[in-house]
Amino acid sequence: MHNKTILITRPKGDETAIMELFHDNEYRVIHEPLTSIYLDHTKRQALHHALGNEPDAVIITSRHAAQALYLLSDIRDLFLICVGESTAEAAMSLGFSRVSVAGGNVEKLVAGIIDSYDEGSRFVYLSGEHVRSDLGVLLAQCNMQVERLVLYEAVASDMLSDVLIEHLKRRQIDAVTFLSQRTAQIFTQLLDDADMKEALTYLHAFCLSQTIADALKNEPWQQVHVSDEATLASLVECVDNVFRSQA
Repeated sequence: MHNKTILITRPKGDETAIMELFHDNEYRVIHEPLTSIYLDHTKRQALHHALGNEPDAVIITSRHAAQALYLLSDIRDLFLICVGESTAEAAMSLGFSRVSVAGGNVEKLVAGIIDSYDEGSRFVYLSGEHVRSDLGVLLAQCNMQVERLVLYEAVASDMLSDVLIEHLKRRQIDAVTFLSQRTAQIFTQLLDDADMKEALTYLHAFCLSQTIADALKNEPWQQVHVSDEATLASLVECVDNVFRSQA
């Protein structure tokens, strides 16, 4: 077994896949959800109206958007453009069969849409309250129309758990994984609130993208790492490579 403990920061219900990968690689894992997902049921009628206008496709950039679409609409034959494999797999598991994958990040998603659709194409973009990029603005530059519907919100935790604080004080955690820029920012802020910023000096941060890592660059981490690809498997491989080199 690896003599390393990894902190997972995914919302409750989203942690299973990455925890299984780390367990398969014989790491110890601690899960501390830093956000909680809340579905906005009041958007049912707005969603029905938007889909009734027959957009060329529906854009989703998270599994929560796929779940929101499933829960708030009975329509299953929509054409979905998904940002990555995990989002696409979530959509297909819910019964959506017309699904395409755009490459793993928002930049590749936008490039793929521009290459595949004509000017004047219309899209419905289903998202959470907090997004990094405004797809409407990016696609409008190519004369495409995007209607964004906010169907859920990831509400930040207001404090770290006492159990996690104790683990950090005892230096029983070696690394933290981040799959979003906002989660990385929440974690560092909550550490600051708990007067535990010094814990960063012995923690490794493993990020799914350079954008996430950039959110951590002004903090005193022992080291910040970025996976080669925006996939869970690549993130776990990044952790393996770092800690194997230290063995």
